[in-house]
Amino acid sequence: MIVSRTRVIAEGRGVRGAGVQVSIGKLVSFDSSRGFGFIRPEDGGPDVFVHVNDIGLDEDELRQGRVFEFDVTEGDRGPKAINLSLVAGAPPPVRAHKSKDRPAGGPMSASEHRRLITELLLDASPALTAGEILTIRDRLTAFADQHGWIEN
Repeated sequence: MIVSRTRVIAEGRGVRGAGVQVSIGKLVSFDSSRGFGFIRPEDGGPDVFVHVNDIGLDEDELRQGRVFEFDVTEGDRGPKAINLSLVAGAPPPVRAHKSKDRPAGGPMSASEHRRLITELLLDASPALTAGEILTIRDRLTAFADQHGWIEN
C-alpha cells in the first residue's frame, strides 16, 4: 500500500527503524565513473545522494529515469539513499507542466522550450555532460527561434 507515495510498513508510516525513511523516486543522474548520482523523491524534497557501494544492486540497474524504492538515511552532507530496489512496471513520475494561455500547437516560450529540451536530452542520453547539454539546448533553441517555433 502506498500512502503519499511513501510505503506504510509495520514500524510506522514510511519509517524503518531510527532515522531511516522508505521512499520512492526517479534516478535523475548517475556518474558511473565516479560511482554516485541522485534520486528525486516523488513526494518532493531535496534530491537524495546515492553511492554505488550503498545500493544493494548491480550498477547496471542504475539508469536515468528508472523508478526505485529506497531507504533514506542522513549522510554526512544530507539525505542518502541505501537499499535500492527497482519498482517493476512503474511508469516514470508524471510532471504536470501547463502552458499559460498557449493554444495547442502554438509557439511556446523560449524558457519552456529550453526546459523541455533539457528533460529530453537527460532522458535520451544520461551520459551527456552539463556542458554538452547546454550547447545542444542553445543550438536547438536558436534553430527553433529562427523557424518561428518559439515566442520572442
